[in-house]
Amino acid sequence: MSLASPLPNLDLDLARTFVAICETGNFSRAATQVHRSASAISLQVKKLEAMVGRELFLRETRRVSLTSDGEILLGYARKLLRLNDEAFSRFRSSEFQGRVRLGAPNDNGIVAMPEILRRFAASHPHVEVDVHLGPTNNLRRRIDAGEIDIAIFSFDPELDNQAPIHSEPLVWLGARNGTTLDTRPLPIALAEPGCYWRDMALKALDEAGIDYRIAYTSEFCQAQIAAVRADLAVAPLPISVIDDDMIHLSADHGLPEMGEYRMTLAKRDGSGPIEDALAEHVVSGFKAISERGMRLFA
Repeated sequence: MSLASPLPNLDLDLARTFVAICETGNFSRAATQVHRSASAISLQVKKLEAMVGRELFLRETRRVSLTSDGEILLGYARKLLRLNDEAFSRFRSSEFQGRVRLGAPNDNGIVAMPEILRRFAASHPHVEVDVHLGPTNNLRRRIDAGEIDIAIFSFDPELDNQAPIHSEPLVWLGARNGTTLDTRPLPIALAEPGCYWRDMALKALDEAGIDYRIAYTSEFCQAQIAAVRADLAVAPLPISVIDDDMIHLSADHGLPEMGEYRMTLAKRDGSGPIEDALAEHVVSGFKAISERGMRLFA
């Protein structure tokens, strides 16, 4: 009785390169991300395709896209890398103990924080994180008063000396196959007054002379997204929140460009190593969001 041949092991370096290509959209950006040459990236892809016996990418002029087999492998590769990174983070974690208070704007706190906090918890399991959501003006006041340890908020070149940690296109999103765009006045879903996204959107609409009405206002962007999906309004949102139910409404659809919004990070005076460690996770988390935004906006 013959024994079945053992299955090969998926090389984690190949998996990491594969995921980097998928997330950046082309070989050149992936090469930069994983610190390899473009030729080495190509060889890794050929090796991986040979291992699984399937084509994983459809090569196009400016970018690459996944085949159906590539989409399946991507899910497995991400799971493997997540388990690998969590395992090593756990054993390499410091013995930090204590509590850190993190402030973030309502929208960014909801969009970005879950993944950032998950990664921080894996590497610093004994640190308690208190998350405080609020508008930028409130977060500025609280970090200055020492009421929170780290604050993430909208960057203002007139107020902030430190460089932004995140930049992403703010775009108009509408329902796929929706009809709201043809309605006048144009119904829009916005954040509450004082939000930078709201100010950017209204300024762009006013300058373009577009007749609009504010149909929905919410503290959190989920309500804006819900209004868009229901085809009740269009909304100004970061490109990274787009999904299959929504489309990017560009200048070709008659809506004005709004440019990019930027985020910065501040730490209270006298912050220590725990705050520094969380700040590093915040910066790397927003870097990943920026890369996804670049890929979607390309």
